[in-house]
Amino acid sequence: MKNIKFIIMLSLPFFVFSQEMNELNERGKRMQTRKIAFVSNSLEISPKQSESFWPIYNVYSSELKSIYLKKKKVRRNYVLNKQSMNDVELGLVIDSLFNLDQEYLDLKIKYVKQFSNIISNKQMFELYRIEEDFKKDLLRKIKKGGRKLPETENTKGFDEIEDIEQDDN
Repeated sequence: MKNIKFIIMLSLPFFVFSQEMNELNERGKRMQTRKIAFVSNSLEISPKQSESFWPIYNVYSSELKSIYLKKKKVRRNYVLNKQSMNDVELGLVIDSLFNLDQEYLDLKIKYVKQFSNIISNKQMFELYRIEEDFKKDLLRKIKKGGRKLPETENTKGFDEIEDIEQDDN
């Protein structure tokens, strides 16, 4: 009986950690769904354009997220080790961040070319504006503690997404 209690005590932190990871994954999926709905509601693309656009946009978003996570890892490493880093190591951190910034820019250029085969330049410009609006609205929403935002041009569709999400729960 003592062995069973001991095993349970040892495995409890792993179970809690696993639950937390599942919750983070679910939040990430919900956020991605919100972003897609926000972009869909704001970017006026035809059904034909949509068929070609979304698969490419999803890969683009995934690659952007990968670069973001790499930068986050470099910054985190810096924060954890800055006291013991010398000038050469700090220079490498700066180089890494610049290289990731270049990777981000190269990715944007690559996908502008792909998107230009599907959507107009006006729609592409709107896409980048919409993405920025989504980030701003998300930050504003977080600052307000999760309350609904007033309907403005920038939040167009955001409240409808919340309603859809609440219906799913």
